[in-house]
Amino acid sequence: MRTTTLALCLLAASSLAAQSVRMNGGLQVGLGLPTGDFADKKTSQGEFLGANDGLGMHFGGHLDFNFTQHHQLRLIANINGFASKKQDIYDNLGFYRGTRQNAFGISQFGADYVYNAGTPSRGGYFLAGLNLNQVKAKADFSNYPDPEITQSGRVGIRLGGGYNFNRIFSLEGHVNSVAVDKSGPDGLGYDAITWVAVSAVFRFGRP
Repeated sequence: MRTTTLALCLLAASSLAAQSVRMNGGLQVGLGLPTGDFADKKTSQGEFLGANDGLGMHFGGHLDFNFTQHHQLRLIANINGFASKKQDIYDNLGFYRGTRQNAFGISQFGADYVYNAGTPSRGGYFLAGLNLNQVKAKADFSNYPDPEITQSGRVGIRLGGGYNFNRIFSLEGHVNSVAVDKSGPDGLGYDAITWVAVSAVFRFGRP
C-alpha cells in the first residue's frame, strides 16, 4: 500500500513538473547590418573583404521553454545571408581589373536565455545566447575565378532585447558576433563577423 501510494505521489509530482515548463514554437525574419571589420576591412589594394554597406537578411525558427512568466530558454536556428555592394577594383599601378562582390551565408544554431520584464504576452524582454555557426564566403569577380571558403563550428554570441506586443508577435534587436579564422587558406582576413539585426518574431501555441 505504501509502495503504491509513493508511486502515485512520484507520478503526480512528475506530471506537475512537466506541466510547469510550457513549450511553444515560432518563426523569425529580419534584416542585418554589418559592423566592424565585417563592414569595412580592406586589403592593401583597397578591396573590401566583408559585406561593406550591404544589408543582410535572416529567417529561421525557434522553440521556447517557458519555465516561468519571466524566465525562458529559446532554441534558435537561423539562416543569415549578406551581399556586399559591387566594388571597382584596381591593381597597384592603378589599372582597372573589374568588379568584386562578396556574399556570405551563415547557418546558425544555438540557445538564448530570455528574461521577460513583463509577461510573455506583453512587455519588454532581454536576451543573451551562445550559438554554433557555419560560415560560407564567396568573392564574385567579373574577370577572375570566384574563390569560396567554408568555416564550420564557429562559436558566436547574441545580446539584445525586444518587446512583446501580444502572445503572438514581438519585435527585437540584437548584436551578433561570430569568431572566425583570420589567416590561412580559408581565412577571412579578420577575426569576427559582427552585425546588428532587427527581427519580427511570430509565436504559435504560446499561452
